[in-house]
Amino acid sequence: MANIMIIGNVEVDLKFLKIILENFGHNVKANYDYANAEEQIKTNMPDILIIDIQENGDNGFELCKTIRTKKIFRHIPIILYCDIRDEEVMHTGFECGATDYISKPLNENEVKNRIDNRLEVLKTHLKAQAKNEKFTKEMQEKLKQIKYPQMEMILAMARIAQSKDDNTGRHLERMQKYTYVLTKEMQNNKKYKGIITDKFLVEITAASMFHDIGKIGIPDKILLKPGKLNEQEYETVKTHTFLGYETLEEVINTYGDSAFLETGKKIARSHHERPDGTGYPDKLKGEEIPLEASIMAIADVYDALRTKKTYKPAISHEQAIEYIKAGKGKQFSEETVEAFLNVEKAFAYIWLEYETKC
Repeated sequence: MANIMIIGNVEVDLKFLKIILENFGHNVKANYDYANAEEQIKTNMPDILIIDIQENGDNGFELCKTIRTKKIFRHIPIILYCDIRDEEVMHTGFECGATDYISKPLNENEVKNRIDNRLEVLKTHLKAQAKNEKFTKEMQEKLKQIKYPQMEMILAMARIAQSKDDNTGRHLERMQKYTYVLTKEMQNNKKYKGIITDKFLVEITAASMFHDIGKIGIPDKILLKPGKLNEQEYETVKTHTFLGYETLEEVINTYGDSAFLETGKKIARSHHERPDGTGYPDKLKGEEIPLEASIMAIADVYDALRTKKTYKPAISHEQAIEYIKAGKGKQFSEETVEAFLNVEKAFAYIWLEYETKC
């Protein structure tokens, strides 16, 4: 049984939906006033929120956006009750943070399946949350092992570089957690026994924040361009791999070497390489690509897929999984994809924890 709240301004449409949900054993509250909807949601904290979208769905979309920007509501799945034949309604709803839909006219079996699916996803998120809290503590303890005199300076450079196309800073936090979870899972692969040690885990987690440090040298007019890059602009962006490598090399030459900075160099230079040899900057193939960079490639692409940019929409966790699976052996190493599929639910929760859309 779930606590479900339905919100809309056409009472007659929602009463039938309420009856169906109650017949399936759910506890249902209906609110027919958008004006006090946020207050009602906060008071009741439902497991699932259903928003009725009429022909002019502005109120419903605005509520959806509002809910998604409030951290206390971030775990609540939002289901649109709408006419799925209207593609613009569907697209706008998902852009604003909806996670599923119930189509009009109502079909009882569809209602049951949609709610059951959302409850299963919610249960998974709660489990992932518990695991996330555990590995966050583990990660923070391990990162204390990294002691480098200029650490704050380098981190500041990484944040400046990232701020060029992500002024929230949340990307770097997500990347660190993705990297930790994925690398820890790959420790279970016998192929990497003695290679992915705890020391390796600490170094790659710390160094993950330097993957795009080279963007500090890319002109803003290119990084922030709202449309598609032309060929020359794209080639300029690709140089961030060299620039990142050279930046960290200069730090080492000036202040002294360290294992995690060496890891950072590998990541900065090679995280856009691909096993099929079509990546950049060095067109490495297969196991020519440093393991650290192969791990980073999964984390970086997953986050890019989930993030809305001026030139592209965000996609769902499920769509990101399919994209990464399709790239197995081509864009991503087989081992990293297999490890990702074992921990994809943790990735989903990390995104949920730090998402910034709408």
